[in-house]
Amino acid sequence: MSNSTEKQGYIFSVTHFDNDPDRTAVPLVLANNALAMGQDVLIWVTLEAVQLARKGAAKGLQPRSFPAIEELLEIFKEGGGKIGVCPPCAKTHGVTDDNLIENATWMGAAAVLEQSQNRQTAWF
Repeated sequence: MSNSTEKQGYIFSVTHFDNDPDRTAVPLVLANNALAMGQDVLIWVTLEAVQLARKGAAKGLQPRSFPAIEELLEIFKEGGGKIGVCPPCAKTHGVTDDNLIENATWMGAAAVLEQSQNRQTAWF
C-alpha cells in the first residue's frame, strides 16, 4: 500500500549522447522539471548515454532546441537528481570509477528493476 505523503518517483532511461543531442536533452529537461516539482528522480544511462556520467564528456554538447547538456546536467545535480549507470555499457565507452561524475552510481539490471518499482518510467 502506498503512503499518500510519499513523493512521486520518476525514472528516465537515456540511450543517446552526441549522436542526437536533442534526444539526450529531452529526458534531462523532463527530469529537471520533475525535480523542481519536488519529485524523486533517477536517470538511468545506458548504451551511448553512459558518457553523460563521465566527467567533462558533456562539455560543448549543444542540442539544437535546448540548453547545453552540461548546463542541464548541472541543474539536475543541484536539484538532487541521481544517475544510475549501466556497468557493461560504461566499460564499452570508457566510463570508470576514476572518471564517474559525483551524482552517478553503478546500476545493473536488477538494481534498475528494483528502482523502477513505485516510479513512473520513461525510456528515451
